[in-house]
Amino acid sequence: MSEASDDPSDRGEDDWGVEPHESGFVAFWPHADAPTAAEVIAAVSAWVGTQVVSEPMEAEDDSLWTHSVQVPGVESVLIAWCERARDAPGDTGGELGKLMRACPWVIRLQTILSTEEPAAEYFMAMGILAGAFPDVTSILDVVTGELHSRTRLDREFLAEGCEPMESFLWRLSRYEHPQQGDSVLLGTSGLARCGLPELDLMEVPRELAEAGAVLLHSLAGMMFENGAPIPGETIEIGDELRVTLQHAAAVSGFLKEGEPGSPSWRAGALESGLSEFGVPRAAVCGIEPEGSFKKLWQWPRTVVERIAAGRAVLYMTQQSVRVTQRRARASWGAFAMAFASLTRSTDAALRDLAARAFVVQAPVPGVDSPRVEQSWFQVRKIDHDCVDVTVVDRPVTRPELDPGATLSLGAASVSDWRVELGEEVFGPSESDELLAEVDRLRGVGADGA
Repeated sequence: MSEASDDPSDRGEDDWGVEPHESGFVAFWPHADAPTAAEVIAAVSAWVGTQVVSEPMEAEDDSLWTHSVQVPGVESVLIAWCERARDAPGDTGGELGKLMRACPWVIRLQTILSTEEPAAEYFMAMGILAGAFPDVTSILDVVTGELHSRTRLDREFLAEGCEPMESFLWRLSRYEHPQQGDSVLLGTSGLARCGLPELDLMEVPRELAEAGAVLLHSLAGMMFENGAPIPGETIEIGDELRVTLQHAAAVSGFLKEGEPGSPSWRAGALESGLSEFGVPRAAVCGIEPEGSFKKLWQWPRTVVERIAAGRAVLYMTQQSVRVTQRRARASWGAFAMAFASLTRSTDAALRDLAARAFVVQAPVPGVDSPRVEQSWFQVRKIDHDCVDVTVVDRPVTRPELDPGATLSLGAASVSDWRVELGEEVFGPSESDELLAEVDRLRGVGADGA
């Protein structure tokens, strides 16, 4: 295996052949009249607080106008244009389908993010569209397919104290054959636009897919902080948890024909419009090839099984810890209010639901170590700035804490929270939706009845 380089500049794009490509954003404009180029440039200048430099460009047939926009102090050039919203295909459902049918125009933005600060430039581009145009109802990230609602835009990109979040830069998808096998392919899209290889986790048993997703999200965050490791380099992603990245094209050649991730499957996926399979991809594997007769690179079974069993301490990047803590603290009032509303209900079923549904993530107390384990705890009582909890899974760093053991945490130590109400799962980004769902469960109408 290759030796790890001590110089981060020696690792990354050159080893994987990744060329950063465009990020595209579609802002849905609800008015009958399309915004003019002059109006858009003026709005952007007012939002950033300085006159931007813009130049008209040759417009495509379906756009009203196209301009290049240079924001002073920002390396990347923005290409902005306006076009009529495309007709939604008949099978386009959900919020995206509604927007495509309700908004006659879209403002589009395209740029190549800096590989040095991709999260900051993504934050800037989204903030410009959301802030300069408060009437925009939602923004679609073309690369990931993520639709950011107005509520999320205001909360994650415009609210005081907001900062760039790397997790917005990628999406994780699950691919499986409906009739063949019991395994799935988990893969990212969005990393390549930042000069990083997309990640694949192949042949993962369906029952371990959620744990595999945790692994990929953790790895993606680490690559933003440390750069992409060279192929074959051992990566420590947690306490005694190690994996390597291998070229996906080489690993996939040994999969069964037609299985998700195999060469024929990848070719078909690319033809069907999954452009993320047309860029360099890295397969997440164990630290040594396995096999009795022919040694082959395999998915890291031991690591994924430890994550699934709750016996893994994964390292969190400084940026992810800082951001999740900020989001958890900013939305703590909604979490506490929802908990109080259900625990004080006269309906015994709602009180029982509250006892199961509310969990918080916080550092395991009483651990003297430079690497602090973050663990999930069941909430039992919230009293001002104190949270009484029980242990969900035995912490690795404090094995004497059995599941069900009681602890008292400071609310300020909470780094994340989650509420599971039936099939709906709410986190800090869905605090408004959480309160609305609690009102619905309690039978509280829009008039407060």
